[in-house]
Amino acid sequence: MADVISTASSFDDSQIALMDQAFIVSSSDAIVIDQFVDYERSIGAKSIDLTKYPKLSKATSALTDGTDPDAVGMTDSKVTFTPAEHGNVVTTTKLASLQSGGKADLGAARVVGMNMAESLNAIGLQAGEAGSNVRLANSAASEGAIVAGDTVQASDLNYVYNRLARNNIQRFDGDAYVAIVHPDVAEDIKLLSNFEGVQKYADAFTLLRNEIGMYKGFRFVTSTGVSVNSDAGASAVDTYHSQFIGRNALGKAVSYDPELKITGPFDKLGRNVNVGWYAVLDYGIVDQDAHWIITSSSSYGSN
Repeated sequence: MADVISTASSFDDSQIALMDQAFIVSSSDAIVIDQFVDYERSIGAKSIDLTKYPKLSKATSALTDGTDPDAVGMTDSKVTFTPAEHGNVVTTTKLASLQSGGKADLGAARVVGMNMAESLNAIGLQAGEAGSNVRLANSAASEGAIVAGDTVQASDLNYVYNRLARNNIQRFDGDAYVAIVHPDVAEDIKLLSNFEGVQKYADAFTLLRNEIGMYKGFRFVTSTGVSVNSDAGASAVDTYHSQFIGRNALGKAVSYDPELKITGPFDKLGRNVNVGWYAVLDYGIVDQDAHWIITSSSSYGSN
């Protein structure tokens, strides 16, 4: 239920329930990044630790009959997240609500819900874009910068898959890693030989939100939350940071759950009501070995 703070009752319980439902439908089901994060919730916490457990060494020697094996000390490391405030708000008017038969209020809740989903996707993906394991697409490293035509190639995907697999990074459902790419980059990926659209394996396992297909051991998911970096310099090309992840790559820490907020009216005639969302949370990288970035251009971007 929405958190309602008001000096005068502008909405009855049924209206608030409808606005809350509109907010939920437009927000939670659209947060793509949350499908792949390790989640830790500690209400009111100033900082939250997510634990990373190292793998044990391979046990290749045979056990000796009647002798207990030596115990290995269990070690772990912690990644500290510091939740910060996030939110946005729109102001509706009594006149707009009356003239629309209440539709403006539901519309405000939907707009706010969509904004929350888009914002949290962007926040989560930008946290991943700060990762240190980066490959420049199409051998752009030899050029020192991405230029037009440096789209993601099969060799790039082979490379990052190998980096994840050689570290025994756990895969997601479907025995695959996940790639999160901008829709522009997705169109280039679809043109690669042997790319499989979701229709070819949809019956085998549950599809991910925004999943478009599979290629080179990755299940590809699109999100407009992926940053598009416009270069105004000599190359004048848009660049994209596609993320390639296994389990435990990304984390999300929440000290105040995302929520619809309805506040007001505080004007003298009680005509204005504020409708917004508010949350206190943080996204970040948990296991750097489980996270890779390919920086590329796109045939569908500006270049």
